[in-house]
Amino acid sequence: MSKTLFMGDSHLAGYQTIPGKTGPGSYSLYNDNSFAEQYATLNDKEVIIYCVAGTANMVYPDWLKSMFEKHNDIDEVHILLAAFNRFVIAFNKTLLEKTIKVDHFTTLAKEKPLVKIYSDGIIVEDSIQLFNKPIKDDYDKFVGFEFSPEQGLVKPDLRKQTFMECKLFYDLNTHIEHRNFYKDIYTMDNICADNNAKLYLSVMRSRSKHPVDFNYYGDLKATTIASQSIEDYMKSNDIDPNKHFLDDEEHYDTEYHKAIAENYIPWIKKF
Repeated sequence: MSKTLFMGDSHLAGYQTIPGKTGPGSYSLYNDNSFAEQYATLNDKEVIIYCVAGTANMVYPDWLKSMFEKHNDIDEVHILLAAFNRFVIAFNKTLLEKTIKVDHFTTLAKEKPLVKIYSDGIIVEDSIQLFNKPIKDDYDKFVGFEFSPEQGLVKPDLRKQTFMECKLFYDLNTHIEHRNFYKDIYTMDNICADNNAKLYLSVMRSRSKHPVDFNYYGDLKATTIASQSIEDYMKSNDIDPNKHFLDDEEHYDTEYHKAIAENYIPWIKKF
């Protein structure tokens, strides 16, 4: 029997905050408020979930390839696109000519009936991979841009500005981030086509904005892109997301995730 693969961030991870706590240990994972888990139960089908809270889109091709290498019977892939401006920092104590494998950071985090959940470790052997993102105050620290043929790049001063300042304004929020996103989509489309699997792309919140030229590097062969966010779709079907918020007013309860599995997933598969 075939399997369905879901990949995404905390919205797929069964994320629940713990009242009165902050920082590490302030939340629990792999609870049943995950539409991927609900999909497995509703369809009596084996499901693979690969998720990390706060993940970035750029790691999805690695996750996808690693899952096809571990499971040769995946027939459909659902990816919950991460918010833009998230990124990855890394460190390799020893940089070898041969690149580390795509599953180098992969861990089997949890097993449940019909469900296997994979995640990423941060430190594996002598390599580090860590997700990060700007916070609200970072957006107020734009130092401008100044370039002249005589002096070259004047602002930003790459040796004085913080890494976050340089990353946020001169890499993220530019055509570079857009193009890298399209390359990742094109790569994932080809991986799925090579494995005879269908790929579905969606976003959870209506505030999540992504560039729309998905065929930038070529026509996609196996990919369906949802025309509505999950939030907007649910509203159009008289399901109010605001009534299903958990205490953090960002993540949703089990009932909402079950409704996604019952309604939204079949809808996107009909495209």
